[in-house]
Amino acid sequence: MSENDSAERDETVASGDSYGTSYGGIETFLRAPQCEPADLSGDVDAGFVGVPFDGGVTREPGTRHGPSGLREASAWQGRRFHSEGESVTLPTERTADYSSVTLRDCGDAPTVPNDIEKTGRLVVDYVEQVATETMPVVLGGDHYITYPAFVGYANAVGEDIGLIHLDAHSDTSDDSDLYGKHYHGSPMARIDESEHGSYDRHAMVGIRGHSRPSFLEIQAERDIYVDYARDVHEKGIESSIQGAIDHVTTKADHVYLTMDIDVVDPGFAPGTGTPEHGGLTSDQFLRAVDLLGECDAIGAADLMEVAPRIDPTNTTSLLGSNALSRFLEARFHDKAQ
Repeated sequence: MSENDSAERDETVASGDSYGTSYGGIETFLRAPQCEPADLSGDVDAGFVGVPFDGGVTREPGTRHGPSGLREASAWQGRRFHSEGESVTLPTERTADYSSVTLRDCGDAPTVPNDIEKTGRLVVDYVEQVATETMPVVLGGDHYITYPAFVGYANAVGEDIGLIHLDAHSDTSDDSDLYGKHYHGSPMARIDESEHGSYDRHAMVGIRGHSRPSFLEIQAERDIYVDYARDVHEKGIESSIQGAIDHVTTKADHVYLTMDIDVVDPGFAPGTGTPEHGGLTSDQFLRAVDLLGECDAIGAADLMEVAPRIDPTNTTSLLGSNALSRFLEARFHDKAQ
């Protein structure tokens, strides 16, 4: 071994990279260096925030383990963002050196397991800190967390925000006799009544299953865009996603993207607490994030409802981490060329 090879090897060991393996070192999302929100700088392209919370679920718990599951699963994709040299993402055929993209894992937002509203306030503050400096990418956690994450982003931007929403469920319950106003079936209602949110700047893709009749009233009375899963299958994922982007971006300069993993059919993503058959294929989901990554108006994103322990095959966490990786590759492709 030459002196240069030895020096390079020592530097790699010192960095904790375990020779670039996907199984060694501290688990952060996409192998991004750790960074507290207060230490972020404006040259960071995206900051990851975990929210290990499932106090708002109505069926199977387990999404509290979503952030750790997604971080572990993302290690292989993370190599593309930290290894110099071009890589090609198929089938998009994007060729780029993504080592120029600066990512940071900002750790987990504080949560209070038995207090959903206090957890929400903590998440608002944490995401707002990140969003002040860079694009926050939130790893859930149950889907209620989208509401405080949206508010944190909106507070940082200080303007009206559009919302693109991939999900099996509308999550528009205004109030529940059993669960109240704050649970994973209500975040879109809470966003609509927030200062910077509105159903009129909201687009949903992949909806199916059952809902309260009030959702039909929202569609009739408000300018909301809805493509059911059957619409996606009939006209194609490209048309549905482009329709959602066009609807929202004509009404808002800044857009929040939320993705519930149950938008994907449970045959492809079984690790979630409220599965609904008839959903998107994994290929449709990945194609969707390729297109969404090209939308410059999207300034924040999340992936919710991954429950790794329900899926011993780890397929769901792998799909979720791959989707976020593909989204970021599309988002920063121009910078990486």
